Amino acid sequence: MGSQIRVLLVEDSADDADLLMWELKRGGFQPESRRVASRESFTGALEEGDWDIILCDFTMPGFSGAEALEILHRRGIDIPFIFVSGTLTEEMAVAAMRAGAHDYIVKDRLKRLVPAVERELRDATARHEQARDRQQRALAERRFREVLAMAPDAIVAADGAFRITLYNRAAEALFGHSAEEAIGQPLDLLLPARFVANHRDHMSDFAALPGGVQRMNERIEIFGRRKDGEEFPAEAAISKLVEDGHVTFMTVIRDVSERRALEAQLRQAQRMEAVGQLTGGLAHDFNNLLTVMIGNLDLLLERIDRDSEVAAMARVALEASLRGADLTRQLLAFARRQRLEPKAFDMNERIASTIELLRRTLGEPVEIETQFAADLWPVLADPAQLESAFANLAINARDAMPGGGRLVIETANKQLDDDYVAQNADVAPGSYVMLAVSDSGAGIAPAILDKVFDPFFTTKEMGQGTGLGLSMVYGFAKQSGGHVKIYSEIDYGTTVRLYLPCGDGRQREDAVAVGTESPVPGGDAKILVVEDSAAVRQVAVNHLRAFGYRVVEATSGREALETLAADDTIDLLFTDVVMPGGMSGPQLAQAARKRRPDLKVLFTSGYAESAIGSAPGAGLDGSLLSKPYRKDELARKLREVLDAGGGES
Repeated sequence: MGSQIRVLLVEDSADDADLLMWELKRGGFQPESRRVASRESFTGALEEGDWDIILCDFTMPGFSGAEALEILHRRGIDIPFIFVSGTLTEEMAVAAMRAGAHDYIVKDRLKRLVPAVERELRDATARHEQARDRQQRALAERRFREVLAMAPDAIVAADGAFRITLYNRAAEALFGHSAEEAIGQPLDLLLPARFVANHRDHMSDFAALPGGVQRMNERIEIFGRRKDGEEFPAEAAISKLVEDGHVTFMTVIRDVSERRALEAQLRQAQRMEAVGQLTGGLAHDFNNLLTVMIGNLDLLLERIDRDSEVAAMARVALEASLRGADLTRQLLAFARRQRLEPKAFDMNERIASTIELLRRTLGEPVEIETQFAADLWPVLADPAQLESAFANLAINARDAMPGGGRLVIETANKQLDDDYVAQNADVAPGSYVMLAVSDSGAGIAPAILDKVFDPFFTTKEMGQGTGLGLSMVYGFAKQSGGHVKIYSEIDYGTTVRLYLPCGDGRQREDAVAVGTESPVPGGDAKILVVEDSAAVRQVAVNHLRAFGYRVVEATSGREALETLAADDTIDLLFTDVVMPGGMSGPQLAQAARKRRPDLKVLFTSGYAESAIGSAPGAGLDGSLLSKPYRKDELARKLREVLDAGGGES
């Protein structure tokens, strides 16, 4: 069975057309043909059919073979075109071949038809394959250049003479030279002068290695030079390609300046962490000793004649102990090498302006509430570092509330006394300006709460945080002579309190003004203290007994209800707001007042006062004393609650 071909016959004679088809069949083809004899029918056939070969008469009435050939070439169609004519002279045949015909045959010599058709079909197939290969190579090259153009790393190719032949967009951005400026220039253009000779030697050795495609190695460390002369560290992967005797060097270059800087910061942070652990251990031991000394000197000054020579000696010893505490704080600050420029300023004004800048960052789902103290003392700190610390706290709070929530920002004047310092050895007693940032998020598990200030510790998912935010706040607070404390309960939220020294000299004056406090009011009422932390509960009990009150203790809401049921002489319930065991302070107070409507209640909490209302089961019906509190603050608040509506029972 012969080959099937589709033949377009440009022929005005039907007999001659049949003769041509008979000759092709005799030669083994199975032709499918169409005969046309005018310009219109020829162009229509080109548009409608997919022809393997065109057999065209040279001379026809109203339409010539030369015109048909011109139409074919003008349309850019590559179909074998053979003239078959009875009037074709040798001169006409030469002219036809010059015009682009593939062959010519005289009608009275049709034995040449089949070999000519076979040859032209083979040549056409070869041409089409070559064209397809060229198209595929062009497409591949275009895609390759598009990939190179869009590649995030700089890609530079050079020839055997080390002159740049390819230079992508990332290379333009990295080195500063445009492609027009770089292509054709030696690779030396991209290198610092001191590395040029050594680089040439390495590249020459690499070029001399036998073989086709090779890599110098996975990555080498180099230095690049930008157009403005700036040098930068980089990593390069160099490959050699030998094709048709021509050598091409392909180099992928990545700027590692940022990574090196981050690695340096990491090494510095690790070193500072080691130093911090060492100095922290020393400071802890010294502060334990100083706490014993300072606490006993305080008690001694309360029990001896203030005007005696012994009292003067005790005050000197106390001042020396406080200076020793300052030295230990300076040791801790050494591990935080930020440069501070402290000045006295209004924290309310600075935080308010920062909130406005952060509103868009925090997002609309976050409801922002501010509770600024109207009589706030000036704070002594670095304003820019305070803004940074506050921004870290606010953004951490936002991240703890992915679906939105309540962000409460509070400022207040705070006095930290010796009892608080005894449990928090990294802060000196005295007057502080406090900034509290509270969220209504999921809270932090107790098992990890003491790790949140550690560098690189984070509760966020991988890639969502560096773990440096709170450690920066911690370092800033410590280096500023302040203090930071975090309170958190699962399903309630988190409050971070930042204490910074006053800017009017209160810190030093209050720290050494021992024994000059005004008398605090006491009483003989019976008070039920409800606190799950044994250490905090003991501090409260000791204060209350020192004031003359009778004290009963409970560790949970349910234990407190049992105590109240068994003892109807209790005058006041002093309870923490957030407690484990399924019953909060407000829930306890509500249940207690169902039995004892006249029972007076004083709440205490480590959360910002304004944030407690967002806790489940809150709805405080009573006064609130914020932690940490001084002895005189507790005494006055108790007296205020007890005296409200008729005094002690």
